[in-house]
Amino acid sequence: MNKTQVVTLRVPAELKQRLESEAHLQGVSMNNLANYLLTTQISLLEALSTIEARMANKSYIELKKRVNEVLNSVQKNNNIPVWDQID
Repeated sequence: MNKTQVVTLRVPAELKQRLESEAHLQGVSMNNLANYLLTTQISLLEALSTIEARMANKSYIELKKRVNEVLNSVQKNNNIPVWDQID
């Protein structure tokens, strides 16, 4: 089991009420919901930072060219159902 630490956060009363309400609706503790929300958001920020760092020295024109090459290499499919077609 992971070691845990206690962190005290100051949040606006309305945010605390919203968190309590949503935790109740989800059937989980406020602590579990807060941990889940923090984990998902920090993971998103980390992923965006990684992408931004990898793209920092890239040429937009070269990236666009490479994306188009990939898209053009995909085999055409003429058997797309009507409900899945883009007009």
